[in-house]
Amino acid sequence: MTDHEFPSRPAPSTGSDTIDAEHGIQLGLVEAAMAALSEDTKAAPELVEQLFTYTQAHFLYEQLLMRRTARPHYEGHVQEHDRLLQQLQTIRDCTRDTEFVEAVAQLRAHEEDLIEHIRSWDMSIE
Repeated sequence: MTDHEFPSRPAPSTGSDTIDAEHGIQLGLVEAAMAALSEDTKAAPELVEQLFTYTQAHFLYEQLLMRRTARPHYEGHVQEHDRLLQQLQTIRDCTRDTEFVEAVAQLRAHEEDLIEHIRSWDMSIE
């Protein structure tokens, strides 16, 4: 993987090709981070950081789209983003403390929450 390539995997469809592609990258990064943490590779902390940073940028993009279209339930959606980012912060902390088994468990839970978020909050976001 080069500096400009991200892992990707299919994500639930929201009706927006752009959002769906970004969700695919998020889920691909979750999967890659779990694999790296499970194998205790040196790439694990970097992948967790990429996931955190990419997710921050993606959520900002979604929030800008929601404001532009005056989407209802904006505040609740932002709170959900904050909750998901807090999960990722916990995973970052586990990774920094080399608690990789706990980080993988937390990533699995985050993955489930992220997919549920996509299926509920992110439908027809544009």
